[in-house]
Formats: sequence, C-alpha cells, structure tokens
Amino acid sequence: MEAFVTASLTCRKTLSSEAGSVYAWETAEGASGSILIDVGESVARPCTPEGTLLGAMLLDRNVGNVENPDPDPVIRRAFLITASVIFQERERQGRLPDEITRTYW
Repeated sequence: MEAFVTASLTCRKTLSSEAGSVYAWETAEGASGSILIDVGESVARPCTPEGTLLGAMLLDRNVGNVENPDPDPVIRRAFLITASVIFQERERQGRLPDEITRTYW
C-alpha cells in the first residue's frame, strides 16, 4: 500500500507597489517565502517581504518555464508551486487573488 502525503500552501497578498504585487506564502511543512508578480501579471520572481528581488529565477506564464532556476530543488519546487497557484487563480478569477489556500498530494 502506498502512503500519500498531503501538503498545503497558503498565499496572501501583502503589498502592492509600482513593481507589482508581493505574496507571502507558507506550506504546512514550514517552508515560507515571498514572491513578486509583476504589474503585467505575467512574471513571478522570488523576493523579500518588501518586494526586493532575490536572485535571477523567474517564471513567465506566457512562456511557461522557469528561467535561471535556483540550484536548490526545494527552493525551485516551492517557487514553481507558488507561482503556478497564483497564476491559476488569476486565470480563474480574472484578477490576482488576495488570498489562496491549496491542498495537494
């Protein structure tokens, strides 16, 4: 019998600026961070809670792949999941959401 691990992700918009919207994210497993969605609502980048960009990793939803991926697979995976969830909700709601909670396996 296989064991399934349930994980959850919570994101909430914490800041809006000229650069875009900053989301704080956290998983039930204790990982956390911030991500900036640009004003065009198409590019996600890791950032500080104040919106200062961290590193060169980015995801352009129009292209669909990560550029300059972080070498740490845990950071890369968390970034991808968070950006994907935010972009999926943007598509579903027609705007960037204020808060998102997702459970996945």
